[in-house]
Amino acid sequence: MSTITCSEYHRATIVLRARRCVPSLAHLVMSFRHLMILLVMMDTLISLAAAVSQSSYHTNKKADNLNGIELNFASIHFPPHNILTLMPNGNYTDIGSTPLYFAWLQEKLNFTISYDYLPNNLTKTQYGNLGDIALVLKLVEEKKLDGSSRFVIANYDRLKSVDFAYYMWAESLAMVVPRPGQEPRIFTFVHPFQSTVWLLIFLAASIIIALMTLFSGIYCKLFATLDPDYLSSLPRKFTIYEWSSYYAIYLANTLTNQGNAIPLRRLSFRILIGVWVLTATVLVNSYSSTVISYLTIPKMKPAINTFEDLANSQEVELILLADTMTKKQILDATHGAQKTLGDQIRKNPDRILNNIEKVNVRLITERYAFANPQSVCNNFVASQFQETRKCRFKTTDPYSMTVFFSMPLQKSSKLTPIFQYALMELQETGFPEYWVKKSIPHAQKCFKKTNQRKIAIRKPISLDDLAGAFLILGVGVSLATFFFLLENIIRFQSRDPAIETQ
Repeated sequence: MSTITCSEYHRATIVLRARRCVPSLAHLVMSFRHLMILLVMMDTLISLAAAVSQSSYHTNKKADNLNGIELNFASIHFPPHNILTLMPNGNYTDIGSTPLYFAWLQEKLNFTISYDYLPNNLTKTQYGNLGDIALVLKLVEEKKLDGSSRFVIANYDRLKSVDFAYYMWAESLAMVVPRPGQEPRIFTFVHPFQSTVWLLIFLAASIIIALMTLFSGIYCKLFATLDPDYLSSLPRKFTIYEWSSYYAIYLANTLTNQGNAIPLRRLSFRILIGVWVLTATVLVNSYSSTVISYLTIPKMKPAINTFEDLANSQEVELILLADTMTKKQILDATHGAQKTLGDQIRKNPDRILNNIEKVNVRLITERYAFANPQSVCNNFVASQFQETRKCRFKTTDPYSMTVFFSMPLQKSSKLTPIFQYALMELQETGFPEYWVKKSIPHAQKCFKKTNQRKIAIRKPISLDDLAGAFLILGVGVSLATFFFLLENIIRFQSRDPAIETQ
């Protein structure tokens, strides 16, 4: 049995440790090889992806060229995007922003375009009085047209029947409403007091007249305290009608700061008169200090800026364009002002119109409000200013977020991705916004933001401001003349014939 020395033991331990390190080093070398292979594969994939991308780029560039094919699109009057004008020769001209869109697209994609102007006699015969939007979608769905230049909001139901390319225009929805006018000024002089105040003044005056008449009758019968000096100028016996008429004139004199004398001198009577004179002083000073403001500053009717304002209006009603998202929103509302408006529309279905021409005819009467894209509302306001040189209408603040109007195309059309790519590039140029603004007539006066703080301007009181006062004066003179003639006629007919013979 041999023995192992210490030196031999140490050498054996070192060899064993070295053998144990060899597998770890081999594993490291293998991992490095795998990493290199992975890097080579990634580089190959990147090169392949670049080649595919380059090929796709060239394919798209090649797809940009439609080789001069002719496309047939619908065109509908929808200013400022499509402004159609019928010429004497029976043809239409379109000077809106949409023809500029398609001019750019024609140059970009190399195609020609022809338009079917809708509605026409053929479509009326086949589809009846179908709304403009429904008619466009129907013709595209039936593949009688390649697409439409009338922008449409894409939704789930419409995507089932047609394709939509990239949006052509995006903006919020608003309303065009009549600009609020002045309230009638013929009765401006009654505005300083509310109707309840005038009613209370009338009741108080009637009560005072009744009490003064009652007191006077009692005084004359029981106390005989009439003023001797004033008695000579009055009939010896007053009727109730004469007393009430006399005191009514007295109250009118105190209200107009004219004053008058009262023949009775009892303390209770003086207290009654004193209370009335004190009240009349307050009323007269309150009225006279306020009436000037009402006469010199016109009072405007309440402005309409929201659906709540429109629902509360007694003079302006809502009209809608058929097959629009706003129509669906109003009619599907379950609460609030939109439900109120929806109930009104259901009671008056004639307020749902098929095309924009019928809408404009209603709007001109200044009795309707119309909800549509802001650009359409602004165009109507500006066009009316161009015709009348007056700002008769205004565009309200937006009532929705930005909505997107897209180009309808045939379902599964090969044109959809081509126009998608081209319209994206067109939107990046910024031309659409410029073209739409250029198509709207200039009417800066109608779109100025008015300052909410009004500065009082001193001006003389005009005849219009006092028309109500002169009206009452004229009515009073006419009534006085009428009763004067009536009294004399009655007196002439009641004269004794015997006295006339003598």
